[in-house]
Amino acid sequence: VNGKDVVMPLVGAGTWQYNDTVAYDSVCKAFANGYNMVDTAHGYGNERGVGQAIQDCWLGAGKAREDLFVMTKLEGGLNSTETLAAHADNMEWLQLDYVDHLMTHFPADWYMTPERSTPERRQEEWLALESIYNTGAARSIGISHYCTQHIDDIMEVATVKPSVNQVEYHIGSGDIDEVITKCADEGIYFMSFSPLCGPCTYEPEDSLVSGDLVTKIAAKYTHADGSAVDGSQVALRWIVQQALPEAPGYAPFIAGVIPKSDTSSHQASNANLFDFELSLEDMQTLSAATKPEAEGGDCDVTVKSAKHPLDAVPEYGKVSEVRDQGQGLGRVLAIVRKSEEPRGSTALQTALRNWPDISAWYGGHAFSQAQGLEQAAHQKRVVV
Repeated sequence: VNGKDVVMPLVGAGTWQYNDTVAYDSVCKAFANGYNMVDTAHGYGNERGVGQAIQDCWLGAGKAREDLFVMTKLEGGLNSTETLAAHADNMEWLQLDYVDHLMTHFPADWYMTPERSTPERRQEEWLALESIYNTGAARSIGISHYCTQHIDDIMEVATVKPSVNQVEYHIGSGDIDEVITKCADEGIYFMSFSPLCGPCTYEPEDSLVSGDLVTKIAAKYTHADGSAVDGSQVALRWIVQQALPEAPGYAPFIAGVIPKSDTSSHQASNANLFDFELSLEDMQTLSAATKPEAEGGDCDVTVKSAKHPLDAVPEYGKVSEVRDQGQGLGRVLAIVRKSEEPRGSTALQTALRNWPDISAWYGGHAFSQAQGLEQAAHQKRVVV
């Protein structure tokens, strides 16, 4: 970063969809299992829990702050003032003076409102991140969900190059939005989120934990202590190994993984990736897989569907009006939220699941509390 090395671990603890209580417990367990990187976000609503875990279970255990890598994000589509204010929240909630990596979470706001989805707004937010970097409140800065054209927007004005682009990447995904090559060309590290395809829909045989392909390959390997390698370790190792220059399948500018679990044994397993090496043949086999599929769409944050499936849900008669105004999914959900009772929640849930362009949103991106529509209906509200 600007000629200075910033060393980032290859495996970190994810916290997406966790509230403060679960995040605290999960991060403390992760530290006990040897993790030294944690990933969170302003929009996750759990930075207080993560921050307290750092205080109690890292610093409180006598470990040095400089040995911990803290990564967080700010919502996309913010102007300069909003960006600075949001990072002030980060610092307060995390109880830190700086983070090791700060990124903008999406190339627009989650609502995809037109004024917050422009190249100019991406550039304004990026320059605000640079100002945060220049104060020392972030040791490195980056982007998430960014596609080629979004990266070009940033590079037009950047004086500090993005260090990382965090994008969905796992066995079966391929280069879902054709951005891996762009990142390598620009010298930006490409980091995987959802490395086990957590939000994906797939058949059991395609699972990256216990599916046929990863289980078959795992059977070839053992750990140094003689224990068996499992399918999820193969899936995670496939990504991590691409980041190791001397290993078969090395790919320049591939970074690490941030698997998520609040189960201690799973956390330990997810980090136990460095005492076996996949053969080049197995790396190539895994790279050629086409399932489980990833969901694209981040490259088209301002492109609207010609026909929205929510039109079929009578309770939400204003959906067409919002769509035609080009306000995006977030505005649709904002109207839904105003309903006293989302009586069409079952139909709405089905519509969201079946519309490819927003299946990723259903996975939690549009729901800051990540409750999902079914639970939201129970609560008599939809959270956006």
